[in-house]
Amino acid sequence: MVNERTIAAYLHADHERLRRLLHRATAATELDLAAFADFRRGLLRHIGIEEKLLLPAARGARGGSPLERARDLRIDHAAITSLLVGTPDRALCREIEALLFVHDAKEEGCGGVYDECERLLSDDEIAVLAQRAAAFPAVKVTPYYDGPKVHRTAESALASARRLRASATTGATGGATS
Repeated sequence: MVNERTIAAYLHADHERLRRLLHRATAATELDLAAFADFRRGLLRHIGIEEKLLLPAARGARGGSPLERARDLRIDHAAITSLLVGTPDRALCREIEALLFVHDAKEEGCGGVYDECERLLSDDEIAVLAQRAAAFPAVKVTPYYDGPKVHRTAESALASARRLRASATTGATGGATS
């Protein structure tokens, strides 16, 4: 794994590593299932780092208020995760790649979420987050499942994630909750 001094540098380098793995998985005539499995494990771990380390640190730095873009990122994360359920094929890999292209652009670069998070945190907090990210454990990966409700397109995965997020943020009376 990469060894970076800041959380943004660490996560950006991890994006690059994940892109290379997905490319390797699809480069040959036949899908390289071992490379895809590495990509899948790495991507789930990467999402875990963002959800369990980065976004909570930003929320803490904002006095308990989440980043304005956190909801959108969580919808993307849910959609991406749901696309990793089914057995991969080239079409699924293209869907994942297209979704990641849009998602990663929200996070990287000047004005991206990573930049925003680093502006909220001290240099020491940024360095500690990078260390915690490097030490973040691998995630448990379940076998592929190809049942009838498994998403095979980014469009259906995003629509489902938006519906789930909307239902999770409304209370029993239909009002929004925090």
